[in-house]
Amino acid sequence: MRTLFKIGLICTALLPFYASAKITVEQAQIIATKNAGEPSAIFMQISNDAPQGVGLVIAESDVARLELHGMQQGKMHALQAIDIPPAGKTALKRGGLHIMAFDSKQAILAGSRFPLKLFFDNGEILSLDAVAIEP
Repeated sequence: MRTLFKIGLICTALLPFYASAKITVEQAQIIATKNAGEPSAIFMQISNDAPQGVGLVIAESDVARLELHGMQQGKMHALQAIDIPPAGKTALKRGGLHIMAFDSKQAILAGSRFPLKLFFDNGEILSLDAVAIEP
């Protein structure tokens, strides 16, 4: 019984540490398109303040099909996950890691907002809007 009580105390003491760990996104942007269905790319900076790494595993939107992508030797390829290091940041940018948007239901106009959800392997889900910018 005492051992169970001690474990409970330890878990309670660690709870604020895990509750305060979070993922944040800054500067979420998508490249504007002229027509519905044109592919586009989404860029952002993802920060992870937890002491363990986390992976972005799914990106979703109601207005387009999204895929995680990277560049290798000048060629784009789909990824299963994008890693965000412990207490670190990962930049999704042109020529590197990014999220592709395919089959958009409408043109993505400069200045408009593009809704998306990011799903991480730790169970966290972020809903956000990327601002459309000129190509």
